[in-house]
Amino acid sequence: MSEQPVLFSEKACGDGKKIAIATLNAEQSLNSLSLEMVDLIAAQADQWESDDSIVAILLDSAGDRAFAAGGDIRMLYESMVECGENYNAYATDFFSREYRLNHRLHNFPKPMIAWGNGIVMGGGMGLLEGADFRVVTESTRIAMPEVTIGLLPDVGGTWFLNQARGNSGLFLALTGAQINATDALYTGLADVFVPHAEKAAMLDQLAALSWTSSAEENRVQMGKVLDALQSQHQSLLPDAQLEPHVEWIEEMTSGASLEEVTEAITAYEGDNKWLSRAVGTLKRGCPASVFLAYELNKRGRGLPLSECLKLELVGTVNCAKYGVFREGVRAQIIEKDNTPNFQPGSLAELTSEMREQYLTWPWADRANPLADL
Repeated sequence: MSEQPVLFSEKACGDGKKIAIATLNAEQSLNSLSLEMVDLIAAQADQWESDDSIVAILLDSAGDRAFAAGGDIRMLYESMVECGENYNAYATDFFSREYRLNHRLHNFPKPMIAWGNGIVMGGGMGLLEGADFRVVTESTRIAMPEVTIGLLPDVGGTWFLNQARGNSGLFLALTGAQINATDALYTGLADVFVPHAEKAAMLDQLAALSWTSSAEENRVQMGKVLDALQSQHQSLLPDAQLEPHVEWIEEMTSGASLEEVTEAITAYEGDNKWLSRAVGTLKRGCPASVFLAYELNKRGRGLPLSECLKLELVGTVNCAKYGVFREGVRAQIIEKDNTPNFQPGSLAELTSEMREQYLTWPWADRANPLADL
């Protein structure tokens, strides 16, 4: 394949209409999003919107392992090492431009499908959740695991995890738990299940539709195609992981404070592998990240996506400024010793002043770049 990090192509339909296809093309890094990829998609979105022959969009990826495993954070790490607690223009630009793209996709006027095959985490979730039709397959693995690297569930997670069934979104934010296609449909984080082998058939069926000038009418008929494909392949859905534990999740996340919730979850001593892994991740998570995951989930309830993204930018920039993000990336990605030395090391040590600091825009001489959203 081309070395271009995003490939753009088109699927011809009848009457001169076309389905535009954007393929994330960084297979070696599991299609993790770089700033270049973000900017390429954002620029192409302007062309898609202005081209009357484009009737729908497909967000796809190269390879069979991942839709997008997150953000390409090696450059972010280097910028954090270089800047320390000084103003980090690269990190601020990266997150603000990525969040603008997330906002753009959620509000895009033409129908959009995201093919969420394989690993869909972090920045990949930001793309998936922005689509009208969030497709999951038999190999889909969805997660927002930012608590493990000193960040927070961003790219709109403050908004879309609040849309999830019950308190499942809060549980996923705190524990970074991985869910499959069945769980994604149950929680409302995906819309339709289609086996990965049926992607070409889906495109052929979509291309055969009688497209109209109404985006809403086009969404309706696209939905019928996808629903029919799902009905044909229900037997391939994996066993549920989350739903069997939903009553326990609701009870554990019903506490009145972060401390109550985390104490309830981490007290689990059962033998279920999925729950044990989720609980273990919370125990190892960065205290500042766990606080931000909880606090933004609470503050984001009822807010529009634009306001949630502004909250997230404050949090992510502060995670970079105060070093927890750098330490998490060092331990998990760069040196891979898996022993991050987060400071402070526990929620009890995270003072009220520190908590407020993480929620306050840190640069008095620079406005929040998302202020105009």
